[in-house]
Amino acid sequence: MAQEIPMIEENNRIFEQVKAPVLRPIHPRGVLWVGIAALLTAISILAGWDTTGLWLLITAGLYICFRDPVRVMPIANSIAAAPADGILTRVARAAWPAETEMDGEATCLTINPRFYDVHVLRAPATAALTHAQHVMGQWGSNVFDKNSPGNERAVFLFKLDDGRMIAMEVIAGGMAERMRATARSGDRLSLGQAMGYSAFGGEVRLYLPSGIEVIAQPGQRMIAGETAIAALDAESYGHGEVSNDVNLGVLPNSAGYSF
Repeated sequence: MAQEIPMIEENNRIFEQVKAPVLRPIHPRGVLWVGIAALLTAISILAGWDTTGLWLLITAGLYICFRDPVRVMPIANSIAAAPADGILTRVARAAWPAETEMDGEATCLTINPRFYDVHVLRAPATAALTHAQHVMGQWGSNVFDKNSPGNERAVFLFKLDDGRMIAMEVIAGGMAERMRATARSGDRLSLGQAMGYSAFGGEVRLYLPSGIEVIAQPGQRMIAGETAIAALDAESYGHGEVSNDVNLGVLPNSAGYSF
């Protein structure tokens, strides 16, 4: 019996190592959905239904969509971090979202989350949230066209401590009412602070004013709240003077698909 104890301890150690990257906390909005799916899975198993495999897949899929892992935020407030998980597919000049009432053009960075990415949205910088607007979507909107007027959208406008403004636009497609924002206008947000979620993929666009140096590259994997995406103060970040020449690019064959 005494010889079995080291084996048990070794098994526990292996389980903890596996659990660390796999088992994550669930976003509060997903607890109900994952719980219902898990309950139906248990009932299906006990009843011997043929749909057990389907319910297992649904439960796993919902867990993946609503998991909310702990993130380690950058210490420096002189950078902007990715607001969402996914792939940075495009960096280009674009007009600010109409809801922000900002004039001129901004540097728009487009992030495409995939189904299995974490779908929690995070503040891209330490700033005051001056405007938050949610536009309800319509069933049957074009899942492949993120510019479709029927898609659900959310627009956020942030004011940095130095007065500069940055904006974030979250666009869904295919199904309505997939977004929930926990941040409200007037809130003071810290870099990487959770501010809502957009379930089942979508597209996230970050708008930066001139003079902010983009340090991420198209095709780069983004981790919300952790990946540095732009230098708000290039001198303190170590890049010298802020350049107005933005590194523009687009990931080949990227059509804005999120699945």
